[in-house]
Amino acid sequence: MRKVHLDFESRSRADIWKTGAYVYATHPSTEIMCLAYAVDKGPIRIIRREEIEMYPLVDPFEELRELAGAEDTLFYAHNALFEELIWEHKLEAFDLPRMPIKKWRCTAAKALACGLPKALKDVAAALNTGQQKDLGGRAVMLKVCKPKAKDGTWEEDPELIRQLEEYCAQDVATERDIDKALPELHPFEQFVWFEDQLINRRGMAVDMDAVYKCLSLIDEEIDLLKKQVFELSGGELDGVSRRAAVLKYFAKKGTVLPDFTKATVEAAIRSGEVASDLVEILRMRQQLGLTSTAKYKALKTAVCDDGRLRDTLLYHSASTGRWGGKLVQMQNLPRGTIKDTDGAIDLIKGSDIDTIRMMYGNVMGVLSSCVRGMFVAAPGHDLIVADYSAIEARVLMWFCGQADAVKMFADGEDIYVKMAERIGGGATRQLGKQAVLGCGYGMGQVKFQAVCQGYGIKVDESLSQKAVNAYRDTFSKVPSTWYAQERAMKTAIISRKRVVCGKVSWDWDAKGREFLFCTLPSGRRLAYHKAKVVGDRIKYMSTNSMTKKYEHAETYGGRIVENIIQAIARDIMAAAMLKVETFEWHVVLTVHDELVVEVRETANTTSTAQFIKLITETPAWAEGCPIDAEGWRGKRYKK
Repeated sequence: MRKVHLDFESRSRADIWKTGAYVYATHPSTEIMCLAYAVDKGPIRIIRREEIEMYPLVDPFEELRELAGAEDTLFYAHNALFEELIWEHKLEAFDLPRMPIKKWRCTAAKALACGLPKALKDVAAALNTGQQKDLGGRAVMLKVCKPKAKDGTWEEDPELIRQLEEYCAQDVATERDIDKALPELHPFEQFVWFEDQLINRRGMAVDMDAVYKCLSLIDEEIDLLKKQVFELSGGELDGVSRRAAVLKYFAKKGTVLPDFTKATVEAAIRSGEVASDLVEILRMRQQLGLTSTAKYKALKTAVCDDGRLRDTLLYHSASTGRWGGKLVQMQNLPRGTIKDTDGAIDLIKGSDIDTIRMMYGNVMGVLSSCVRGMFVAAPGHDLIVADYSAIEARVLMWFCGQADAVKMFADGEDIYVKMAERIGGGATRQLGKQAVLGCGYGMGQVKFQAVCQGYGIKVDESLSQKAVNAYRDTFSKVPSTWYAQERAMKTAIISRKRVVCGKVSWDWDAKGREFLFCTLPSGRRLAYHKAKVVGDRIKYMSTNSMTKKYEHAETYGGRIVENIIQAIARDIMAAAMLKVETFEWHVVLTVHDELVVEVRETANTTSTAQFIKLITETPAWAEGCPIDAEGWRGKRYKK
C-alpha cells in the first residue's frame, strides 16, 4: 500500500480557531497558498500558488489525481480533517476525485493513541525524530496566511511566500518521520477514527433563530447590569470586567477580596459580612460571568450556512481514548436550573426581556440553562439521547471479577442502598452511591470526604473512613486488582517481557520505540511512553493537563486501573457507535457517557427502546459485563 504524505498551507479571513475546519474550508476567502506531498520515501514535491493559478494550461495535479484514484494508495496528514476538507472544497475545481474517509489516515491520531502530544512540533520533539518542525517558519506562516491587522491586506512578499513553501515541505518531512516511528491504529480503532471524522463532518443542527434572540437579550441585559453597577457604585465603576478597578473599589468600601474568581465571589456572598450594595455588585458579576455568553457567541461564529455545527469533537483527547471538545465545548455545557427548557426557549423566542425577567427573574440564568437546548434535530428528524448508567462502576466490577456486584447490577438491584447498609452509621443511599462510584480507584478518606461535600453530602471523618473501609471490604477484589496491575506493570517494565494480568496484558515495545503497551480486551492498546521504575514508583512521559508540558508523570495501582476501566468503557461505547451507524441512526454527538443520534420522524416509535437495547449489547470481548442505559426522544437536546 502506497502512502502519500500531504500538507496544505492556506490563507483566509476566517479564523479557524473560532470557526472550526469546516467553516474555514468552505469560506469564500480561503485559498490554497501551496501544498506539499511525498509518496512513501520519495522526494517532497511542492505545488505552488502560481502553478495552481495557471490551471488548466498547466496541470500540477496530474500525479495527485492518479494517486487519489488508485486503490492501493492512502493519504496521511497531521490533523487530517483539515486536509480532507481543503481537498474536498478547494480542489473541486481541478477535477480531483473526492476521496472517501477510508482513504485518509492521521498521524496526530496515531500520536494521541500512543499517549503523545497532539501538535506536530511536540510529537516530533517527544519522539526525537530526525526531521523536526520548522519553528521559525511558523512566524512566516502567520504573517503570510493572516490579513494584516492594519489594513486587512495580504502579505505578498515573494521571499516570504517561498519560505512558506519550505515550511510546508518541512511539515511533510516531519510528519513522515512521525508516521514511520509510530504503529498504525488497531483495526478496531481505525474504524473508530473513521466514525469520529464522520461525526465531525455531519455536525449537529442548531436553532439559530433562538441563538440570535439570546445574543440580543444578552447585549440588552449586559447594558442594564452595567448601568446598575454604575448607579450602585456612585459612578465609580462602569461594569465588573476591570478586575483591578473592582477590587480597589471594594477595598475602599471596607471589603478586601484576594481575587475576583468564581469561588471568591460565592464565598463573599455567603459570608454575610459584605455590605448589601457590594453583594448586589457581586451577584451581577456572577450573571455576567456565566459561560452562556461565550457559548452563544461561539455558535454564531462556528455554525455552518446550513445551520449545523461541525468539527466539535476532539478524537482521543484523553490518554484513555475518550473524546474531548472544541469550539463550543459540548463537553462542558452548563447544566442549568430550569427543567422545561423547551418551554423556556419558546418563551425567549416570542417575548421581550421584561417578560422573561418577570417569568424567570434572572435573565442570564435562564439563558445559561437554555444553551443545551440550542442544539436540535434537523427538520423531519428527532434526537434520541441515551446515557450509560454508572458504566465505569459496572465495568470495574466485571474487570475485577467481583461476581456478586456484577450480579447485583445485572439483576437491577439497588447496589447503592446495599452499600449504604454496609457502611452503617445512618449512611444514606446518596452516600452509598458516592462510595460505589468514587472508591473504585483507591480514593482515601480525606479525598472521599471532600468529594461528598462537593455533592452537598455532609460526612465527618469517621463516617468517611467507614465508607472507604466498607467499600474495600465488600468488594475486596477491587483493591486486589489495583495491586496486581501495579505489580504486572512493574514486572513488564523491568523484565521487558510480556505479563498477562487478568483481562489485560502488558508488553514492552519490541521495535525499540520506548513504549509500554497495555492491551485491552478490545485489542486496543494503552501506551505509556518511556515508562520506568524509579525506586518503588512508576514514571512515564505524559502531557500535563495543567501546564500542557510533556513531562514525567507518576502512576500507581488505583490510577492504572482507572485508566484501564475508562478505556474499556470508552471502547464499549465506541463499539456501539459503530454498530448504530449500520441502522437509520446517525451519531451526531458523544459527551462523556452519552450518545446522541438523529433519526427520521417516520422511524418506528419504539426506536428509543431499540436504540438502548442495541447499545447495551456488549461486544464479544466484554461478555458478561452488565451494561445498562437510559434514554429519551425529542426535538431539543437537554439533560
